[in-house]
Amino acid sequence: MKYVTVVLPIFAIMGLGWFLRRIKVIKGDVGNLENVLYWGILPALLFRSIFYSGGFAKEDLNLLYVVYVSFIIMPAVSFVMSPWKKNPQRRGVSLLTCMRSNNIYMGIPVVSLVMGEAGVTAASKYLGISLVGYHIFSVACGQLGLYGKLNFNAVSKTLKELARNPLIISCIFATVCSEIFRISLPLWIDESLKMLSNSATALALLALGANIRLSEMGESLKETWIDTLMKNAVYPLLLMFLFFLWPVAHNVRNAVILVSAMPVAVNTFIVAKGMNMDHDYAARLIATSTFVSLITIPLWVAILF
Repeated sequence: MKYVTVVLPIFAIMGLGWFLRRIKVIKGDVGNLENVLYWGILPALLFRSIFYSGGFAKEDLNLLYVVYVSFIIMPAVSFVMSPWKKNPQRRGVSLLTCMRSNNIYMGIPVVSLVMGEAGVTAASKYLGISLVGYHIFSVACGQLGLYGKLNFNAVSKTLKELARNPLIISCIFATVCSEIFRISLPLWIDESLKMLSNSATALALLALGANIRLSEMGESLKETWIDTLMKNAVYPLLLMFLFFLWPVAHNVRNAVILVSAMPVAVNTFIVAKGMNMDHDYAARLIATSTFVSLITIPLWVAILF
């Protein structure tokens, strides 16, 4: 029971977001709220966390190995287990989603609540290492599932989009400022970033909760349970195994596994639609994996802590 209560505030805030959407306090598609998070608050959080993380040391090579080996292995596992081998549009979704965790809108809040600032710093370091590969590998594997081959034009388009991604830019900028120029942040800038960072958890969870649709959950679960299992259970289990081969600091290991145990990332729907996959199935998978995480996240907290 104690592991449920640890993450209960997360689902309480998500529930508030869902309720506010139901009574039309939050209207529309919550795009404005998500844009504020994406372009302002979350980049501030990542910048400050990475700036004070102490940079990337030799021992972080093990983290690099674990992350990118998992990006290679997990799509292969997903392909073997996917029930959609004769449906390329859904098979592509299976391979696209198997490692696309909701790192930002859900992962950071969960790690913050469970592990505190040390966990957020560890998760930010992980995101700094993984964000570029996360997008490229997932899109490339989704293309392999959909077409049986890589579409280099689509990969090139992904790279161009990454160059404008504020989360990636903030990670790179923080590393340059702290490791190359070794500057000190003026107090007023640091306090401004801290205030923005402190607002990230609640706003991200409110936005996530506002997007949940409970009425369709039963049918969606029957259809998506294998892909949901791949994302919420098999992927973090794979990372746990790889950390035995390439050990890292205990708090980094726990933060990475916990972030990776999050449901499918919300923006996967947009990616699937842009790649001509079954984006309706992707939307149901996002909703189902988020709903199932009400059970799996407390289980992962119990396992790790």
